[in-house]
Amino acid sequence: MIALLPLDDRPCNTRFPAQIAAIGADALAQPRIETLGRFNAPGDFESLKSWLDGLPEVASLIVSIDMLAYGGLVASRKTTTSLETALGRLEILREWRAKRPDTPVYAFNVLMRLAVTMDSDAAVPHYYNVMKWARLCDEANRFPTQENKRELDDIRSQIPDAIIESYLQARRRNHEVNLRMIDWLGEGVFDYLLVTQEDCTEFGLHRREQDELLARVEEHQVADKFSLHPGADEAALTLLAREWNDDVSFAVSWSNVERKREIAVFEDVPYEDALKSHIKALKGRIAGEGESADVLLFVNAPVGGSQKNETPECRAVRRSEFDTQFLPRIQAALDAGERVALCDVAFPNGADEVLMGAIEEFGQEILARLIAFGGWNTAGNTTGTILAECAALVRAQRAGRGEQAGELNRDFLFERLLDDWFYQANLRARLEKEARDSGFSPLSMNGHTHQIETSARREITAFARDLARNHFGARVRDLSVTLPWGRTFEVSVGAKLG
Repeated sequence: MIALLPLDDRPCNTRFPAQIAAIGADALAQPRIETLGRFNAPGDFESLKSWLDGLPEVASLIVSIDMLAYGGLVASRKTTTSLETALGRLEILREWRAKRPDTPVYAFNVLMRLAVTMDSDAAVPHYYNVMKWARLCDEANRFPTQENKRELDDIRSQIPDAIIESYLQARRRNHEVNLRMIDWLGEGVFDYLLVTQEDCTEFGLHRREQDELLARVEEHQVADKFSLHPGADEAALTLLAREWNDDVSFAVSWSNVERKREIAVFEDVPYEDALKSHIKALKGRIAGEGESADVLLFVNAPVGGSQKNETPECRAVRRSEFDTQFLPRIQAALDAGERVALCDVAFPNGADEVLMGAIEEFGQEILARLIAFGGWNTAGNTTGTILAECAALVRAQRAGRGEQAGELNRDFLFERLLDDWFYQANLRARLEKEARDSGFSPLSMNGHTHQIETSARREITAFARDLARNHFGARVRDLSVTLPWGRTFEVSVGAKLG
C-alpha cells in the first residue's frame, strides 16, 4: 500500500490516483476527503498531521507540499499562511522520515502560476490583467522596447495595488518554500522532488524562479532526484508510477511532426521537451529505434489558441491529416495488437473536436480499443494522467493481473471520454450559459449548484448511453455526476460498463 497526501480534494487529485493505483494492482491510502478542504477553504493541518502520524507501514509516501504547508492549491495562492508557519508545518515530514528511514518519500509542489484565482466574476479582470502583467515584467526586461514598457505600465495601472502586493507576497513565500524543499532533498528528507510549473507562458515572473531552483539543485548535486516541468494536478500520478519503477517504454507518433516543438497553451517549453520530462520523472523511457515499445503513444500535437477561434481552413487541413495519416496509423497499431494511447494536447480545457469528429466518422472502431485517452485542462495534466494510466496497466499485465486491470482501465477510459470530450469540449459552455441566463455566475454558484448539476447529469447520462452502445457495445451502470466545487470548471464523473 502507498500513502498519498493529495494536492486538494478534487477528483483529479483524489479519485484519479485511487483508480490508477487499482488498475496497477496496488492500494492507495488517503486522508478523509473532508480534511482536505474545498475550493477556497483550506485543508485542516491538524487532521492531516494526525493522519500522517497514524499511518501503518506503507511502501512509500507521496506528499503534496502545498497541501501540508498551506492547505491546498488555491490556498497556496493566498497570503493567509506565513512563511514561518508553512515551514513549521512541513517539519512533520522531517520527523516522519526520521521515524521511517527506510520508507521512500516522494514530494511534489507547485511553482505558482502567473494568474490569481478566478473564483468570482469580480476576479475575472484581475485574473487576466495579473497574468499579462507578470508576463510583461519578464518580457519587457528581456526586450526593453518602448512598446513593451508602455504596455507594462498600462496593464499595471489597471490592477489595484493590494492585488499586486498580495500576489507578490504569496509568490515570494512559495518560492522560498520551494528552495527550502530542494535543501531538504539534499539532506535526504525526500527520495525525489517534483516541482510542477502551473499555468504560465514563455515569459513571466516564474522564469527567474525556475533559474534559482535549478541553481539550488545544481548546488546540492541532486539533479537525478529532481524534476521541473509544466503541470500540477497530475503530479501525484507521476510519482505513483515512479514508485512502481517498471521501466515502461513509449514510442511516440505525432499527428503533425512539425507541431511537436510548439509550446502548448499555459506552458513555457516546447511540448516535446515537456513530454520527455514527464516520461523521465515516472522512470519511463522513449523506446529506441527498432525497439518494440510497451506503449504506442499517439499525440495530437499542440495547435495553440482556442479551438473556438480556429479558422475553417485550418480545421479542414487538420481533418485531412487525421483522415489520411494519423487515424490510419492508429488503426494499424490497434490491429497489430499494440497497446495504444491517445494523448490529445491540441487545445487546453477539452478534447479536440476535429479529432473526435474524425474518429467518429472513421469507419473503424478506435475509442474502445485504446488503453488510454486524455484531453483535459492543460497539456501537462493530460500527459501525466495518460502516462501513469499506461504504466499502471503495463504493470498489472506483467504481474498476470491483466483481466481485472483491463476492466478497471476500461471504466477509467470511458469516464475520460465523458469528461474530457463531452463535458469539457461541449457541455460545459452550455451549462455556463444556462447559469448566466438564470442570473448567477458559473464560477461560484453557491446555492444554485443543484440546478446546473441536474442539467449536467441529464446530458451526460444521455451521451454516456450512446457512447457505451455505439463504441463499447455495452451498457452504463453506476453513473454519477457532480460538480464538486460548485462551479462548472470541473465535473466528477463516475461510470462502469456492463
